Amino acid sequence: MKRIPSHYDNLKVAPDASDEVIRAAYRALSQKHHPDRNPDNPDAHRIMSILNQSYAVLSDPQQRRAHDAWIADQRRLAAEAAAGRQPVAVWQPQSAPPVLPPPKTRSPASAWLQWLGMLVLVLAVVGAWYGWQHYRPQAEPVAAAPDFVAAPGLAPNGRPLPASKGYVPGYPQLRQQGHNVVRVDNSDLNSGVFAQLYELHQGKLTAIRSFYIPAGESFHVENIGDGDFSLHYQRLDTGQWQISDPWLIQNTQRSRQYRQIDVRL
Repeated sequence: MKRIPSHYDNLKVAPDASDEVIRAAYRALSQKHHPDRNPDNPDAHRIMSILNQSYAVLSDPQQRRAHDAWIADQRRLAAEAAAGRQPVAVWQPQSAPPVLPPPKTRSPASAWLQWLGMLVLVLAVVGAWYGWQHYRPQAEPVAAAPDFVAAPGLAPNGRPLPASKGYVPGYPQLRQQGHNVVRVDNSDLNSGVFAQLYELHQGKLTAIRSFYIPAGESFHVENIGDGDFSLHYQRLDTGQWQISDPWLIQNTQRSRQYRQIDVRL
């Protein structure tokens, strides 16, 4: 059976890897592929973004369980298709994870066959879902618990979003030890966003600020120290999550030459 690409593959760990192994693998890969260490690699930012997303999923127990359920369902669908049976899709609130680019030493023919196989698998899953929706209308989809389902105007923790831009009640504001500023610009989107500033600290991703920005506005996150950061944000109109490229702030506390980092959504 063809292997289902997963977040485990992106971090090069086994599906039953412990939290410590996942954290160590992420740390090693992020140090290897960080854009600051690979200025001549045009894929460095994309690779780092994929690593961040995979670690964010596998380091969160709820998201990891949902991802494991998605993998199991994809394998079942592939097995049923291979056996000549019409697969019955179980709806999962999660799409396939982004896949790291193949090594440059791989031959073009091998890469083409891999992408062709993935395309065939995706078409098989989509066709199965379409057939199930139209020919079995009496069946109710079984949904796993989504990562974030909130009523309009509510944050993931169930608390109301602020009436204007600002921090969301119920989330802690951590590590207020610096004088750097992160300016998050939402002027290009036609939707408000729920955003969280993550810091990679001692091998663990932690949300240190959680805030709301209406469409067309920007928000300044202040009192940020040195560290390795990324921004995770969700459009409130579609529910889609995205992760920014990571950035590194260093030596500002010692030199007192503080910075403003601009992140455009």
